[in-house]
Amino acid sequence: MKLLILLIFISLNTYSQNTIPDISARVDTSKTTTKQVYNLYKNYLNSRPDSIYQNPNWNEQEAKKYLKGKDLRIDRSANKMFYYANAKKYFNSYKPKILQIDSIGTNRYQIKTIFTKECPDADDKGFNPDYITKLYAVRDSKGLFKLENVISYDTRNWKTYKFKFITYIVHPNCTLNTKDAQKAIAFCEKISKQFNIQTEPFTYYLLPNSDEMGKLYNFEYWTSYLGGQTIKPLKEIFTTYGNANFPHEFVHLLFPLPKDNVSYCPMIINEGLATWLAGPSMNETFDQALIKTTKTFRKKDKVSLEDIMTFKIRNEFDNSILYVTGGVICKLVYEKYEKKGIWELYNSTDTNFKSVLEKLFGMPYEKVDKLVIDYIVNFDNPN
Repeated sequence: MKLLILLIFISLNTYSQNTIPDISARVDTSKTTTKQVYNLYKNYLNSRPDSIYQNPNWNEQEAKKYLKGKDLRIDRSANKMFYYANAKKYFNSYKPKILQIDSIGTNRYQIKTIFTKECPDADDKGFNPDYITKLYAVRDSKGLFKLENVISYDTRNWKTYKFKFITYIVHPNCTLNTKDAQKAIAFCEKISKQFNIQTEPFTYYLLPNSDEMGKLYNFEYWTSYLGGQTIKPLKEIFTTYGNANFPHEFVHLLFPLPKDNVSYCPMIINEGLATWLAGPSMNETFDQALIKTTKTFRKKDKVSLEDIMTFKIRNEFDNSILYVTGGVICKLVYEKYEKKGIWELYNSTDTNFKSVLEKLFGMPYEKVDKLVIDYIVNFDNPN
């Protein structure tokens, strides 16, 4: 019994956190309300913010919305911050310091926090600080403060337009081009028909740059240069080009979540499918990106799918090589099996991916590897 109690104690102690955020001179915790908001946020940092559950420090109704996605954390910023490390490890590296706790409306306070290394390594200096976040603390009907994401409040006065199944929410510095919106509808309907997909309503956030995108993820500062992203469980698309038509992201959104909502297809297929059908980015077609990848491969002695999927071979500032290679796989499979083959690829997992390729191509994985790489190396510009 003593051994059991000791093991339970060790287990609890292993996963406990004791993160106490520093405060700047602007945070006056002698004020009762500021102290309440500070304690709420401190409790949140110590309440497993990297975990997916009904966090007691969060607005209950908002939390339920995010938890429907099953693989989403309630805090939009947490989905980025804790992607590679758990909260305890992250806070041990990047110490939170609250820069501001300010009233911005009746019973609504903003909390701005910087996450920075105290003694960064030489390689870390360019990524220090890591993030500056902003969350809202809002008093509920019981008089208690609860945390909220910023997106609903900060976009409350933005213009909204509806085109069939797409609802556009437009940043004040952007203008919706109705012709682009009509092209977007036409593209979605084409893909839906081609692959027998049921089109469901979704929301498209039209933004002018990546900083404004970061703000809707609760970041006042981040190092990301994302051009667009789809959050499939919430049926949301975010774009940073001020353009209403982003086919690559439409493909991501139109193809459904896996049935178990966990076993996504490998990244090379998920991104490859969108690249084959719509190009790797807003301003580049599949063939244009393929030509660039061909030139890169011709300069290398040896290229393998494994090197590409583990990013041993990649461009310095993007993942276009992975995207294009996946696009070639999708193209070759479609030419042989049409949509049936694409669905087999899309429903593959990291575990069975190689065997699925062997089945579809009718040859050992090593030969599939060579076939795909040779196709890219020998690709000639059709124009």
